[in-house]
Amino acid sequence: MNRLPEPRRAYHCDVIAEGAVYGTGEPAVYVLATTSELSPRRALLWICGQARRIADRLDPDPRSSPWARPVTGTDYGNRSDGPTGLRAWADDIGGHRAVRDQLKTGAPVSFTVDDGVNGTFRLAIWPMTVRPDPAPEIRADRPLRVRAYTDIPHPERY
Repeated sequence: MNRLPEPRRAYHCDVIAEGAVYGTGEPAVYVLATTSELSPRRALLWICGQARRIADRLDPDPRSSPWARPVTGTDYGNRSDGPTGLRAWADDIGGHRAVRDQLKTGAPVSFTVDDGVNGTFRLAIWPMTVRPDPAPEIRADRPLRVRAYTDIPHPERY
């Protein structure tokens, strides 16, 4: 007798932005990107790529952008810098090991960065249990039946 296959995990990833709509001040939530991956490593790689993508769209990285030169000596006060926080999280290799270990145990992971001007950005990964469909039961004492659907009539029926 066949048993049900062991459940597997898939990892759902979301990138969400929350902030006020320009001109009205009403809060709004935007889903920027979403995907599902089959391993915690691939989920983390995808979410880190999204963090870098958002950071580069908000404020190009002066280290990698040929046209943006570094600004030195500028004091921005206490305003939080979202792109720098996103890049720092995406480049934190030691922290990624802890995140992968946490995902392997089945716990969700979420990272939120506040950018004073543009709102907040939340990157989230959570494991989902996926149970594949059971395989058909094959027994030696019964012939295997195969069903095929076609427009051609069966020769034995006519």
